[in-house]
Amino acid sequence: MAKKVAIEFQYFQVCCLDDSTKTEYRYDLRKWISKINSDFGKFDERVREVNNIKGRVENIDLTDDEQFYALNFMRMEEISNTYIVRESERAQHIDLEDDEYIGRNTVVLYDPKINVVMIQRNRGGYGVAAIESYINSFNESNELCYFRPISNEFEYDGQKGSFLKLDVRFANIRNFRAYNSKAFERVLDACNELECVTVHLEIGLGYARGEELNANTIQEAISDIRDLRNRDSISTAKVKFSDDQKSEIFDLFDNLVHDVLYFTVPTRGELGFHEMVERMAKQYGERSRAKVLNLLRSE
Repeated sequence: MAKKVAIEFQYFQVCCLDDSTKTEYRYDLRKWISKINSDFGKFDERVREVNNIKGRVENIDLTDDEQFYALNFMRMEEISNTYIVRESERAQHIDLEDDEYIGRNTVVLYDPKINVVMIQRNRGGYGVAAIESYINSFNESNELCYFRPISNEFEYDGQKGSFLKLDVRFANIRNFRAYNSKAFERVLDACNELECVTVHLEIGLGYARGEELNANTIQEAISDIRDLRNRDSISTAKVKFSDDQKSEIFDLFDNLVHDVLYFTVPTRGELGFHEMVERMAKQYGERSRAKVLNLLRSE
């Protein structure tokens, strides 16, 4: 029986910093791709161990329309805590030979026109920092790349739209101060009476349609949430906002542009690299690229 899984992807622009002028400029990853393909064609030549993370780039392909590059980074673990388990037998540990590893991959889509990467979030695989370090381990010059996060910051200046929900988790509400919000001031008074420390506050409209939260009150609350003096008091804070065309949830601290795609994985089967790339390219090319491009233009 097949299983549906959700995979998150995040967006970054590939950049480089000029040491002499301290100027940031775009890094063309095609130079690195060309070097890998020409000078490191064999799998064992691509293996690198950087910051105690060992792995290699497994695949470098073009998408079917040849607009984007698809890269498959494979993390290689020497320690195996993996077992084969049969229902009627004792679990058997998977022992590794000297040249064997437990692998976990991370798939990346690269847009060479605007130097943007779409990176799979995969626990146990290559993370963003590890991919940066791996790429730079092949660069002999001082031209080192880094992935700058592309964020969609929430800014409200009275534009047409509606607040639908505010969701805040307080790590320590005793340290929180209401500098602008009378509503938060009343919440603090109630919490002090309860003598609590952590609080999860969710303010929404339920299933009501055509309703909206009071914009002035929510703006005052957001101002207190974003106040640097309160930053250590809050774990997470999100607001749901609708501009009459669509509603979107914004992280008030770090709203990194991302997508969540759903894949159907066969039981005991593999979610293939090419299947992932096809879906990623479709999502990015048809929907997310325009949004990312607009955010880069507004910087």
